[in-house]
Amino acid sequence: MAANRLRIAVLFGGRSAEHDVSMLSATNVMRALAPAKYDAVPIFVSREGKWLLSRFEDGTLSAPSGDTEICLVPGGHGRMLAIPAEGAPYALPDIDILFPVLHGLHGEDGAVQGLAEVAQVPLAGCGILGSATALDKDIAKRLLKAAGLPVARSVTIEEGSAPSLAVLGD
Repeated sequence: MAANRLRIAVLFGGRSAEHDVSMLSATNVMRALAPAKYDAVPIFVSREGKWLLSRFEDGTLSAPSGDTEICLVPGGHGRMLAIPAEGAPYALPDIDILFPVLHGLHGEDGAVQGLAEVAQVPLAGCGILGSATALDKDIAKRLLKAAGLPVARSVTIEEGSAPSLAVLGD
């Protein structure tokens, strides 16, 4: 790897129902990251939440073949460790930026953003508060409306209560 290339960890998959959509999105991100400028590292997040190294070959993301998990080191400024099922953990090359391409919970809700903050690694995208606020559409619309911005009509349905037809018609 050339010393001047940014090492970007592209995080994809995940525990949400949008796992497969995330994989398609990550494929597009990986295709867009020019190898002359960036050392892109695809990191697959399983439906169980395990982080595994993937490969990107011939424009396609490959499913991880091993069971060696990886993690970011808290306070490590991009340090990553590989944790094999058997044997001792070992260091992986540091990353410069974490690029989450995770959709829904555990990706757009502030969780990964908080992890990046704890690991002290720069993150592509918004931070914890912006992510958490934007994922909660009711709160996001209230904040936008309070700021004087136009928002579409909506009705928030709380779990365990159904709105009356009159409320839906307003």
